[in-house]
Amino acid sequence: MKKSSYKSAISKLKMSEDFQERTLERLNVEGHKQIDNDKRRGEIHLKTTNSAAKKSKAAIWTAGIAACAVLTLGIYAVNQTGNGSTPDPIVKGPISGIVESNNPGQGTAAKHRVNIDGVIEEVSADGQSFRIGELWVTVTENTTYGISGPTAPDPSEQLVSKEFKVGNTVSGFTSGDVTSGKVTADAIYNNF
Repeated sequence: MKKSSYKSAISKLKMSEDFQERTLERLNVEGHKQIDNDKRRGEIHLKTTNSAAKKSKAAIWTAGIAACAVLTLGIYAVNQTGNGSTPDPIVKGPISGIVESNNPGQGTAAKHRVNIDGVIEEVSADGQSFRIGELWVTVTENTTYGISGPTAPDPSEQLVSKEFKVGNTVSGFTSGDVTSGKVTADAIYNNF
């Protein structure tokens, strides 16, 4: 009994191998026929896997990572000083207001000192004094008008007038103590 079952199993195995080979050949032949028919109709057969696309993706990712590395190194190099550290201003004390920096200041973009700033609420009868809040400001013949310096606009383009009116916005500077309530203006930068 064992011999007959063994023989039948072997014959089924051979038959299944033959069947598999014939089926693969037949599918291959039909596949080529389908491709030929598609070419005659003008259709294009697309492959699901493309080794060139995989290589292209790898090249794109490699180039992207390299570009990020170059940008990172460039930013790092630009932000370094000669001694290898970034320039940070050092404040001498918490209240002193003195800031030291090894870098030169921006002279062309410097700001004027302003300690007179606000809207005129009242003007004296002679027009030479005005009140901003609790501060009375007196203007003399020594008071300069407008902004001076190499980057200042022409005097005709500046928003400054020697006539003070209620509602005008005024900015200026005084060397006097603004907490005293009455000062003399050294400079009026704008009055409009």
